[in-house]
Amino acid sequence: MVRKDDSISELEQAAQSMVQGSLSETTRQCGDPSCACATDPARRHGPHLYLRFTAAGKSQSVYVPPEQGEAVKEAHRAWLRFQEIGAAIAADNRERFLRALERAKQVAKRQRAAGGSKA
Repeated sequence: MVRKDDSISELEQAAQSMVQGSLSETTRQCGDPSCACATDPARRHGPHLYLRFTAAGKSQSVYVPPEQGEAVKEAHRAWLRFQEIGAAIAADNRERFLRALERAKQVAKRQRAAGGSKA
Protein backbone atom coordinates (compact mmCIF):
# COMPACT_ATOMS: atom_id res chain seq x y z
CA MET A 1 0.00 0.00 0.00
CA VAL A 2 1.25 3.45 -0.92
CA ARG A 3 1.87 6.00 1.83
CA LYS A 4 -0.19 8.73 0.22
CA ASP A 5 1.29 11.64 2.21
CA ASP A 6 4.85 10.63 1.25
CA SER A 7 3.83 10.06 -2.35
CA ILE A 8 2.08 13.41 -2.64
CA SER A 9 5.13 15.13 -1.21
CA GLU A 10 7.31 13.34 -3.76
CA LEU A 11 4.86 14.28 -6.53
CA GLU A 12 5.12 17.92 -5.52
CA GLN A 13 8.90 17.71 -5.54
CA ALA A 14 8.96 16.10 -9.01
CA ALA A 15 6.49 18.68 -10.31
CA GLN A 16 8.95 21.49 -9.56
CA SER A 17 11.25 20.48 -12.42
CA MET A 18 9.52 17.83 -14.54
CA VAL A 19 9.28 18.09 -18.30
CA GLN A 20 6.83 15.88 -20.18
CA GLY A 21 7.94 14.31 -23.42
CA SER A 22 10.53 11.90 -24.67
CA LEU A 23 14.22 12.31 -25.30
CA SER A 24 16.11 11.03 -28.30
CA GLU A 25 19.67 11.30 -29.49
CA THR A 26 20.43 11.37 -33.19
CA THR A 27 23.46 11.75 -35.39
CA ARG A 28 23.43 13.78 -38.60
CA GLN A 29 25.14 14.06 -41.92
CA CYS A 30 26.00 17.73 -42.45
CA GLY A 31 25.63 17.93 -46.23
CA ASP A 32 29.23 18.97 -46.95
CA PRO A 33 30.38 16.41 -49.55
CA SER A 34 34.00 16.79 -48.41
CA CYS A 35 33.16 16.02 -44.76
CA ALA A 36 33.94 12.54 -43.44
CA CYS A 37 30.28 12.13 -42.45
CA ALA A 38 29.34 12.07 -46.15
CA THR A 39 31.02 8.69 -46.71
CA ASP A 40 31.29 7.15 -43.24
CA PRO A 41 28.08 6.78 -41.18
CA ALA A 42 30.22 6.16 -38.07
CA ARG A 43 31.61 9.69 -38.39
CA ARG A 44 28.31 11.51 -38.47
CA HIS A 45 27.93 14.60 -36.29
CA GLY A 46 26.42 14.19 -32.86
CA PRO A 47 24.80 12.67 -31.02
CA HIS A 48 22.39 15.56 -30.69
CA LEU A 49 19.70 15.52 -28.00
CA TYR A 50 16.08 16.34 -28.84
CA LEU A 51 13.03 16.75 -26.61
CA ARG A 52 9.86 15.52 -28.32
CA PHE A 53 6.39 16.39 -27.02
CA THR A 54 2.86 17.19 -28.13
CA ALA A 55 1.47 20.68 -27.59
CA ALA A 56 -1.85 22.04 -28.89
CA GLY A 57 -2.39 18.73 -30.68
CA LYS A 58 0.84 19.00 -32.67
CA SER A 59 4.01 16.98 -32.31
CA GLN A 60 7.05 19.12 -31.51
CA SER A 61 10.77 18.37 -31.50
CA VAL A 62 13.21 20.78 -29.90
CA TYR A 63 16.99 20.63 -30.09
CA VAL A 64 18.62 20.65 -26.65
CA PRO A 65 22.05 22.33 -26.58
CA PRO A 66 24.78 20.21 -24.95
CA GLU A 67 25.13 22.63 -22.02
CA GLN A 68 21.45 22.06 -21.13
CA GLY A 69 21.39 18.33 -21.82
CA GLU A 70 21.87 17.11 -18.27
CA ALA A 71 19.24 19.50 -16.87
CA VAL A 72 16.69 18.32 -19.46
CA LYS A 73 17.53 14.67 -18.74
CA GLU A 74 17.00 15.29 -15.01
CA ALA A 75 13.69 17.06 -15.72
CA HIS A 76 12.61 14.11 -17.86
CA ARG A 77 13.56 11.67 -15.07
CA ALA A 78 11.37 13.78 -12.73
CA TRP A 79 8.49 13.38 -15.22
CA LEU A 80 8.97 9.60 -15.31
CA ARG A 81 9.03 9.50 -11.50
CA PHE A 82 5.89 11.66 -11.38
CA GLN A 83 4.11 9.15 -13.65
CA GLU A 84 5.35 6.21 -11.57
CA ILE A 85 4.14 7.72 -8.30
CA GLY A 86 0.81 8.78 -9.84
CA ALA A 87 0.26 5.26 -11.17
CA ALA A 88 1.00 3.77 -7.72
CA ILE A 89 -1.45 6.16 -6.04
CA ALA A 90 -4.10 5.42 -8.71
CA ALA A 91 -3.62 1.65 -8.24
CA ASP A 92 -4.02 2.05 -4.47
CA ASN A 93 -7.16 4.15 -4.97
CA ARG A 94 -8.53 1.53 -7.37
CA GLU A 95 -7.97 -1.25 -4.81
CA ARG A 96 -9.75 0.77 -2.12
CA PHE A 97 -12.62 1.44 -4.54
CA LEU A 98 -12.89 -2.26 -5.43
CA ARG A 99 -12.89 -3.24 -1.75
CA ALA A 100 -15.67 -0.69 -1.08
CA LEU A 101 -17.68 -2.07 -4.00
CA GLU A 102 -17.26 -5.60 -2.67
CA ARG A 103 -18.34 -4.52 0.83
CA ALA A 104 -21.43 -2.79 -0.61
CA LYS A 105 -22.21 -5.90 -2.62
CA GLN A 106 -21.96 -8.09 0.49
CA VAL A 107 -24.17 -5.70 2.51
CA ALA A 108 -26.79 -5.71 -0.26
CA LYS A 109 -26.64 -9.49 -0.41
CA ARG A 110 -27.13 -9.79 3.38
CA GLN A 111 -30.03 -7.31 3.25
CA ARG A 112 -31.73 -9.27 0.47
CA ALA A 113 -31.23 -12.49 2.42
CA ALA A 114 -32.60 -10.93 5.64
CA GLY A 115 -35.54 -9.38 3.80
CA GLY A 116 -36.39 -12.64 2.05
CA SER A 117 -36.58 -14.63 5.28
CA LYS A 118 -39.06 -12.17 6.88
CA ALA A 119 -41.64 -12.49 4.12
